[in-house]
Amino acid sequence: MNALIDTINRLINRPHPFAVYFYPGEREPEIILQQTSDIHKLICFNDLNNNKGFVFAPFFISDHYPLIIIDPDIHLKGSQAITGLRNRFPPDKLLRTEHTKMANCDIIKSDYLQSLNKLIDQINAGKVDKVIISRTISANISEGHTIGDLFMKLKESVDSAFVYLVSLPGIGMWMGGTPELLLAKTNGVYQTVSLAGTVLVNEENHEIEWSSGMKREQQIVTDFIANNLRLFQIENYSQSGPFTEYAGNVAHLKTTFEFSGNKIDEQLIPFIAAIHPGPAICGFPKETAKNYILNNEKHQREYYCGFLGNWKMGDELRLFVNIRCMKILDNRAVIYVGGGITSSSVPESEWYETEHKAKCLLSVIRNN
Repeated sequence: MNALIDTINRLINRPHPFAVYFYPGEREPEIILQQTSDIHKLICFNDLNNNKGFVFAPFFISDHYPLIIIDPDIHLKGSQAITGLRNRFPPDKLLRTEHTKMANCDIIKSDYLQSLNKLIDQINAGKVDKVIISRTISANISEGHTIGDLFMKLKESVDSAFVYLVSLPGIGMWMGGTPELLLAKTNGVYQTVSLAGTVLVNEENHEIEWSSGMKREQQIVTDFIANNLRLFQIENYSQSGPFTEYAGNVAHLKTTFEFSGNKIDEQLIPFIAAIHPGPAICGFPKETAKNYILNNEKHQREYYCGFLGNWKMGDELRLFVNIRCMKILDNRAVIYVGGGITSSSVPESEWYETEHKAKCLLSVIRNN
């Protein structure tokens, strides 16, 4: 893997957008590398029409955080094929020089608890049912770790996740290991999932008894997807779950949906706009929750809780929700974590849930 790490590190220092990633459980990576340095910025989902490549979408599209697609000028599968790129990018010609900086927006515990209590009052007053509130955790990257090292270390930690590194010169560099599928199409069949509810996993509680509150939280997401399928006149879908999905040191409740592509192919972009952002990363009702987030969170989510992945390459679609992720700065990382807040939420417990969600990424960037 040293050759793969070296290749990734060389590419990072070039002015070309690229994405390197492992699909869940797979041992061989893929890479999408654009041969021009232009960042293709789109202003709405409809702009994805007549495009293909690797899409990187923000939580909320804006001038500052546009929808981005990386052209698949080079699309390689497997470590051996990817390491062949080293011959094109010798280490003595490093052209990328920009350094990404970001103001520290980390929130202290007392302020976070206060914001949750304020939200719970709004929920109890009937203004909204559920809102996902996030925060950032900034930490230094341990000396001696290259970005390629971190990427491979993350793959070892969360093999069952979609593990990625996206490098967008002038925009930013992101890395993550997300367990949440947004939408996939393989051999003409679509799949999406409902993923919600979180508990810490350790050797003592590997068999999990889910609380009624977490079951309700997951049911909100499941009902949201089922209602949208019916809205798009998709009646003959299969539904399985909920069952426990393990993701590193935490577990979630998961329900899967499968359905034919006949009625979605021509309505693909409206369908994605309908299910994203969903209750698992935004809240419910969707628009009310989204507006609450945009008006009350102290930081910009940027590409956290957006989506990313294969957009119509090889007549397939594999899009993942961008959670369990971090933005890479000079020698520092900004980790994004959040949790679903309902009327039964306990603010102190929610704080510790975000702490646990950050542990995997923190262990990757630190020497532990």
